[in-house]
Amino acid sequence: MNSVNRRVDPEVIVSAVLGVASALSIVFMTQLVAPPKVLFGRSLTAISPSLFPYLVLGGLVVLNILFLYRCNIRPEGIWSEPVYNEHSRIRGLMLFAIMLFYSLAMVPLGFLISSVLTLAMISVLVGNRSPWQIALIALVPPVLLYLGATRLLAVALPELSSIEFFYAYILGESDGIGGAVQ
Repeated sequence: MNSVNRRVDPEVIVSAVLGVASALSIVFMTQLVAPPKVLFGRSLTAISPSLFPYLVLGGLVVLNILFLYRCNIRPEGIWSEPVYNEHSRIRGLMLFAIMLFYSLAMVPLGFLISSVLTLAMISVLVGNRSPWQIALIALVPPVLLYLGATRLLAVALPELSSIEFFYAYILGESDGIGGAVQ
């Protein structure tokens, strides 16, 4: 490798920055997550609101450490040849635009529709052209995540009423006319 053109691999920089940000978020979690509401000295929730952020951020720290370790033991280390071109910039901007769409579409469209659209756009962006794969990637994970979050973990996600009624009807939690089974 030409030592003049060597530079730190951008993936290493991003991983290091995200790892430090995740670790700092864990350290300052009490300032980032509001304490649970208390009624008569008891919490209204079974688990702490900071549990999931701790799990996710802890997982990110571990994955970043593993990634940086693997980069360090490869033959070229953390160095790479500069490979920037106009297409990578455009794809990066498109990914940013897709994620901006996702965050703005979450409330008006709900979790499920915005997630399906976002995953379909990202799948096409990374080069997937198979309609079956795009459909599976876009439909299965959001539905499983929605059902897991709302049914198993009892976490509220933003969703359109018609989709919530549909799930309630399919799962047998409704009498079919919009009311809950008594």
